[in-house]
Amino acid sequence: MRKEERLSPFFSGATGELGGRIKRLKEKYLQSWWEAAGTLPPFFKTYTQAEQKEIEAELSRFVDTMFNYMEQNHPAEAPRQMDYRAAISQTRMYMKRLFEFSGIEVDDSFADGIVVSTRIFLDKVKAFDPGMDPENIYQALRNIWVMNTLQVYFGLEIGCTDSMFAYSMLYPYTDNIMDDVTIALEKKLGVSRGLKHRLEGKPYSRPQGIEKQLDAMVGLVEEEFPREKFPVLYQGLLGIYNAQTRSLTQQRGDVPPHVVDIAGISFEKGGTSVLVDGFLIKGELTGKEEDTCFGLGVFLQLADDIQDIAADKKNSHMTMFSQAAGRWDLDVPANKLFNFIDMVLEPGRKDPVLKRMDDLFRKSFFLHIMEAVGKNKDLYSSRYVKEIQAHFPARFSFLRKMRRKLRKMLRKQKQGAFNLDVVSAGLMALTSRVYE
Repeated sequence: MRKEERLSPFFSGATGELGGRIKRLKEKYLQSWWEAAGTLPPFFKTYTQAEQKEIEAELSRFVDTMFNYMEQNHPAEAPRQMDYRAAISQTRMYMKRLFEFSGIEVDDSFADGIVVSTRIFLDKVKAFDPGMDPENIYQALRNIWVMNTLQVYFGLEIGCTDSMFAYSMLYPYTDNIMDDVTIALEKKLGVSRGLKHRLEGKPYSRPQGIEKQLDAMVGLVEEEFPREKFPVLYQGLLGIYNAQTRSLTQQRGDVPPHVVDIAGISFEKGGTSVLVDGFLIKGELTGKEEDTCFGLGVFLQLADDIQDIAADKKNSHMTMFSQAAGRWDLDVPANKLFNFIDMVLEPGRKDPVLKRMDDLFRKSFFLHIMEAVGKNKDLYSSRYVKEIQAHFPARFSFLRKMRRKLRKMLRKQKQGAFNLDVVSAGLMALTSRVYE
């Protein structure tokens, strides 16, 4: 039996009208992707080597200062006692300086809001799951930052509610099982089936292990958003559940193009994930807001995929980028991603209130894609890598050297949660994944 056929009983049919809207949004953004130009976009800045070296020196000071602080205040023998709140405050000044070097203007109120939200989230983690692995904390925190950005985009106060915390925790818990190629599909489907019933409003019979954590997280959402008042939100949660289940078909090894709908799976998973982010910060969304959230989610999924090409190939996890890597230079797909985010953000440029946030998004996301090119430079033509590096704040050789240093320092400190990615430092860390 084919994997798709084995998975079919595990999909939820309770996505209601939102299910149809998700399908239409997926088709819309797939069309946008195919229409996106494969040529280089206009970049917002070109750096001289002298400017790059100045930024590199500042970044080196930032990293050294951060780790000196960690060594002096938190010995490696007691990594779980790390005071995250104090450490965040220590980095703020340096991050702001790096933003300025990169041409990114971050409003103080936005930066302060992110810091406060991060502290609230970490306090909630400490209360709920004090032994949670730092890497999983970071994975969940990245989604909190996405939601914080949406809060600003929608004119809301930055914060971290219980439901935001709960949703952001659901997917470190489930992703790590679903993405682990060493875990049998049957076990993954057992966890998936239990979550489906819980999201549909049916209680676990006897929650055990991870089911206790998933049950508690769904319960937090239900307390803030009662099912009878916010039915579309739960349709969205089932939509991302269906997308996650369908993404299991990406774990099929190296398959030829067009055998599995890799693009459709990725677009549905990414778009629906941030669509749910929107519901959890507003309760209800207009059609325009649904469109914005979905498009941003698609981009963030693709941005993750272009960063994770090596790991995805190693784990036989097929994405549009890992499927093509090694067969063709990835210059054109990278260019399409640059131009795709411009297409996603284009409607917001007509709104003066949103234009500043869109400009911030564009600069941040461009830097993220450029960093991915530098990280996987062997997958691109040498001419292309040289061109991209000229628009990036630091030389790619410096980034490789810094990553080696960070790995060494992080192993010494055993502080995996501090993924101080030079590359995306200042990009609101929306999609950075550093310690690789």
